Amino acid sequence: MALADTSMTLEGDTRPRAAVGRAAIVLGLVVYAALLGAAWWAVASLLPDQITLQAFGKSKTVSGVHDRLAGVGMVAAILPTALWIECLVVGWEKSSARSLIFGPTLSMRTDLAVLVLGQAFVLEVVGKAMMLGLSMISGMAIRDWIQAQTGFAADLTSLPFVAQLVVYFYIYTFFDYWTHRLDHSRFFWPLHRFHHSAKDFCVVTSARQHPAAFSAFFVINLPLAILGATPSVMIFVSVLVTTVGFLIHSQLTSDWGWVGRWVLQSPLHHRLHHKLDMTEPTGHFAMAPIWDRLFGTWRGTADPALVIGVAQPYRHGFWIVPDLLRDYWHFWSGFVVKRAD
Repeated sequence: MALADTSMTLEGDTRPRAAVGRAAIVLGLVVYAALLGAAWWAVASLLPDQITLQAFGKSKTVSGVHDRLAGVGMVAAILPTALWIECLVVGWEKSSARSLIFGPTLSMRTDLAVLVLGQAFVLEVVGKAMMLGLSMISGMAIRDWIQAQTGFAADLTSLPFVAQLVVYFYIYTFFDYWTHRLDHSRFFWPLHRFHHSAKDFCVVTSARQHPAAFSAFFVINLPLAILGATPSVMIFVSVLVTTVGFLIHSQLTSDWGWVGRWVLQSPLHHRLHHKLDMTEPTGHFAMAPIWDRLFGTWRGTADPALVIGVAQPYRHGFWIVPDLLRDYWHFWSGFVVKRAD
């Protein structure tokens, strides 16, 4: 009887604590969102969209300041939201936030390094150099040229905004599917391998991308611009894609039921995509499972204990330069040298 009473007492103590913990997480998210919104309003109101920098007797005009800040602001909004969602589901002890703050693994430190360098536009500059400037091609300019030559231009702006968002999201995921399969081919794998080198999943693993991984630009961004996706629609598509990207690399261990099987790829299915054991070929390339089902790459059994990573050794940690340069060399030399992995 005493044991039963103790059990009831313990249970009675635990449930309110869990409820208070979740309430605190939700409140923190609301406060953070309010502060972020106020900060963005202040920046947009006070900072001009075009500024002139002067140094060493020379001046340079930088335009599109608000767009650049919007990119940083989007990550600043989405990343904490994804961390909060994960924390609500798995609890603080198992969350990526706790691991990243109090004890990141070497693999997580690599994720953090890439995230910080990406938001500081360091990797953007490096990527433009590694891509030989090709990433500066404008999809809108190509669309305008096609229209001038043929008189045809795709235009879905007559549809309601929500309908445009759904259509372009699935167009995006279609092209993303083929980009992802291309990245797993012999020639492009060395650049995509850097993403798969993660040994541990955490929310920011989604940011672990090689700066020279240019296939997405040509196979996704250009087609979407040519197909008439407006900047406002693309911003919302990017928000959705980025949010799902963070969540499927998180500590969540759910297959999301029928949603994960048909609508959006789940964390468990994406873990299966990252598996280390390649005895059976990988699958689950698409953020929207419908494309894997249509093209025959929906396969395997999702398992939260599945070991992830690649056979190629990586140093991991904050010093990522040697691995980035090695993979970049493997990409170019791979056109003449065939490697086992």
